[in-house]
Amino acid sequence: MKTVKNVLFGSILVLLLLPGFQQFFKIVKEPPLFGSFEKLNKVTLDSLQLSNWLDGSFQTAVNQQTEAGIGFHNTLVRLYNQWQFSLFSKANAEGVIVGQQSELFEEDYLRAATGEFFIGEEVWQLKAEQLRAIQDTLKSLGKNIMVIIEPGKGSVYSDRFPSKYQTGSANQSNYKSLKMSFEQNGINLLDYNECFSQWRDTSTYRLFPRTGTHWSYYGAILAADTLVRILEAEYPDRIHSFSISKLHEAGKLKHPDDDIWLTMNLLKEAPVENIAYPELLFEPVPENGLNLLVIGDSFYFNWQNEKILLNTFSDSQFWYYNKLVHNHVGAQVGLAKERDLRSEIDKSDLILIMITERFHQNFAWGFDTELYELFYPGRIQRKDYFLNQVRIGNLEFIRIYNDAKTARMPLQERLALEAKFRMFDDWQKHPELYTDKNLVIEMLMMAIKGSPDWYAGIQKKAKDRKISDDEMLRIDAEWVYEQKQQNKKPS
Repeated sequence: MKTVKNVLFGSILVLLLLPGFQQFFKIVKEPPLFGSFEKLNKVTLDSLQLSNWLDGSFQTAVNQQTEAGIGFHNTLVRLYNQWQFSLFSKANAEGVIVGQQSELFEEDYLRAATGEFFIGEEVWQLKAEQLRAIQDTLKSLGKNIMVIIEPGKGSVYSDRFPSKYQTGSANQSNYKSLKMSFEQNGINLLDYNECFSQWRDTSTYRLFPRTGTHWSYYGAILAADTLVRILEAEYPDRIHSFSISKLHEAGKLKHPDDDIWLTMNLLKEAPVENIAYPELLFEPVPENGLNLLVIGDSFYFNWQNEKILLNTFSDSQFWYYNKLVHNHVGAQVGLAKERDLRSEIDKSDLILIMITERFHQNFAWGFDTELYELFYPGRIQRKDYFLNQVRIGNLEFIRIYNDAKTARMPLQERLALEAKFRMFDDWQKHPELYTDKNLVIEMLMMAIKGSPDWYAGIQKKAKDRKISDDEMLRIDAEWVYEQKQQNKKPS
């Protein structure tokens, strides 16, 4: 009995001392954690003050620093995350949520699919009209443009949403409104959301891995085959379809099939479930093959990894989020803003805008409006320009979305407010760009409201005239506008 107690005591002592040994001597090399982490500032006694001691921030910082530096930190994090996931179906990773049957989702895909990111039908109608004009102009130049709706896991696996999102199909969503407006305006459109939803239940292999957010390699290749066959019919003898020579059933996942799983930092390896990796066979690229320009997101990289575009097009460029430029072999070679758009269009036969539902509100990341401005300079209204600007950056859009939720304000109203403030700032710097009377009056009303003394005078006059403050504000702004117009006239 005494021996058992000694062994037990010794074991506990070793467990207690091991983290200390690991911290100072690194006796075991731990694999790093995946994801991005906030860098902690080093806490020393020099930073101790009465204020941060009393409010507890110093103690919190010391505790965080101790936890981050303890031996076997990464293993302990994985152990805790595994326990939370296995017992409670909880994912300790930013933006990840566990659905039915342990299906892993990035939550933004669910927000998009359920209409939380909806930016309004009028937005999509305007974009469709502009895209149709672009499409017609490109056609007259012997070129083409196509919008590809990449599949979203939120739409394809809507039956596996976690309970908080199982409220039925969204009446309004960017995907539904985009598709309807683009089809009504005759935009060249390939909808993989619809394709994947149809293929899902008959496919031998998964089109999305349970552990990832992007299409599986098998799903990506089915999608590429569909596109290439459409183009083969459109451009006979300029592009050839490819074939699958072999299918290798996976024993272990290839990245990015495990991209969500990795961010969860678990002890277990990602499970493999009906995943296959195709081996492709290509025909030689024709001498008069197509030159391609793609504006898209990270779904494209599955095609790049399988060298699909390299082996089906004469040349191609990929503008990642309309920012980073990747060449035909996949190397990053510069920034999109450094390129001359006219010359890039001139040397392209086909333009693809590829976008998944998570980013529909960021549509084309500004490329469509840049192209419209190139062909139809001065046609975009300043108000529409700034409304587009507040949407095209995803981080900025998510900030505004969160602000709207906190303020319990409709998202479209919050976006309009943000655009209005940006436009007001631009008007102050470049008043010569604003020629629309109603828009200038709106800017003057903002200027008056932003001046406490001036606005106080407006409120007094409104009270004297027994009208609302807003009515009086508009009257004064219109008077200021007319005075400015009079001053512009030659004497």
